[in-house]
Amino acid sequence: MRGTASLRRCAIALIAVAGALVVPAAAAAQAETFHRFEVLGTANYTVTEECADGTTTQLFVTVIGGHEEESVSGKTTLDSDFLTVLVRGFDCSGAFVNDRGSGPAEFTYSPSLQTASVSGTIVTRGGRTVTADVTWEGIGPPEVTSNTTTFPGFAGHFRGTRRDAVATGTVVVDGETLVDGTTTNAELETLEDRSVRTGAS
Repeated sequence: MRGTASLRRCAIALIAVAGALVVPAAAAAQAETFHRFEVLGTANYTVTEECADGTTTQLFVTVIGGHEEESVSGKTTLDSDFLTVLVRGFDCSGAFVNDRGSGPAEFTYSPSLQTASVSGTIVTRGGRTVTADVTWEGIGPPEVTSNTTTFPGFAGHFRGTRRDAVATGTVVVDGETLVDGTTTNAELETLEDRSVRTGAS
């Protein structure tokens, strides 16, 4: 009887080990999907400032408004709108300016990239408070790129759409209006990445 019980315990242990080996293999075979979608509106302004001594200086201001979202196997991991502002050039004292900041904002867009807008206030890494209110109007036909990458255990597809645009709006830095007007140095684009990973090798 004691020998039979020992054999039974050994058999149960072997079955448990075999089951433990099967479960990870099945889990590894389950596909994991990843999706990232991003919309960007970019506007580049060249600003000429008049200084107190009668001279002028130039600053380059870039406004980027956008929306980004991500999901893994259908579960949302990111969903946000944002504003990024870059200021570069020289101020009236001759000091070099290279400042940027980013933060949450209100961003809207049309799926055709015909229109978009961003409105928000951010603080740059240099401590400047920047408020931007910019709209985009798409011009010309959209340009589409599409690429697919596959290898054992992975399949990915990237799609991008870009469109020239005219941007109009204001940028206020520390209470001073730095930008108030229109630029044709602007664009709208979407970036989409979809992939499936099975874990197979």
